[in-house]
Amino acid sequence: MKKIGKTRLLAAIFALLLLTGCGKQAKIVNMKEFTSQDGTYSLEADEDYVEADNMGMENWLELESPDKLDTSALAVMQFPKKGGLIGGYSSLKEVIEFTEESNNLSGKTKIDAPANTAFDNIEAYIYQVTENNTEYEICVVYGETDYAHYMLMCAESKLKPHSDDYFESVCASFQENAEIIEAKMSSDTELSDTIRWFNASNAILIDANRWDYQIYGGLEPNEANQTAAKYVLENSWGVTDKDSADETLEWLLSEGHRIDFTADMEILESAGIVEIDTDERTDFLLENFDLSEEDAEYYARWYGRYEEYGEDAVSGWDYNRALSQLANFYLAGYYTLEEALDASLLIAETVQASFNSWDDYMESYFIGYEYWSEGDSDARREIYEKLQNASDNPYSVDFNIRLEKSW
Repeated sequence: MKKIGKTRLLAAIFALLLLTGCGKQAKIVNMKEFTSQDGTYSLEADEDYVEADNMGMENWLELESPDKLDTSALAVMQFPKKGGLIGGYSSLKEVIEFTEESNNLSGKTKIDAPANTAFDNIEAYIYQVTENNTEYEICVVYGETDYAHYMLMCAESKLKPHSDDYFESVCASFQENAEIIEAKMSSDTELSDTIRWFNASNAILIDANRWDYQIYGGLEPNEANQTAAKYVLENSWGVTDKDSADETLEWLLSEGHRIDFTADMEILESAGIVEIDTDERTDFLLENFDLSEEDAEYYARWYGRYEEYGEDAVSGWDYNRALSQLANFYLAGYYTLEEALDASLLIAETVQASFNSWDDYMESYFIGYEYWSEGDSDARREIYEKLQNASDNPYSVDFNIRLEKSW
């Protein structure tokens, strides 16, 4: 799934780097250590550099010269394998492909990768980039650690370039802060069973976004993620503040899509579907309603679920979205953590009273998704099955566990 805003963010950083060259002439410089805002890594670069706007990404580092004649720049982008706004890539190849596609990089030439013991895999390229009818050259190094994938990018000034080995020295100095990373990864897993239950409810969407279901809401609460959450909420839900968040939550809990679904099922009942044998209902629907065969099969199956559960046939969809939105309200800053978790606890208790197991609950979610999307739920069902077989299976927490306020 394409991540909101990530192409726009990367394009902005590449615009900063659209200069020329990767080091053509000697320039003696003193090196200084620079550290990402979140403290997860550091490197050494020209001491004259200053930190530029990192677009609110605490794990990105953008450096540039304050000298207007020296247009050189350096950027480091970290893509955590779990829990990052822009992360979750399964391989270095995916990072490279995304970078090239989203920034229209061309003229790719592979070069010898600089030495660095921090990276398990490392590749280096020179690219040609065209901006405002002018062609520029940038160097990009891709690397991978257990924690994240990285891109290190360098562009040089024609007037004041660094030496040929400058970028190699920068790359060689790159190192992760093992203590901070270990603390971050440890804090991700220190969740109460109740919050793990909330995360399990949201795990399919979190995984689809390549976020981390070991973190409440899938993302760390920081400036960049707040901006992204606000963007999604405004454009997908019309939520722009606390009041509109409250209204959306109230709609999901009091109405949602189960009201329209129930009305449709009642129409089928009034047409006499209840008198029709289960294996003949698709034909009955085709004869009495203007439906495609696929839609008739859906409605026949949905009605069977409705016969057993009533509106709870799809209420799992509404409750699931409510729990997911509460996490988004928190990330966006519209709810405090306590407000989001308190409301989640009440919804989770309702879910437990309405369903018997994760499978039971998720089947209601899938049917609700099908009804809302007017399509199949195959992709989400596949994610659910994959997660159940994962080593960190989020559904390992007992569905019927006693939910308690632990925050």
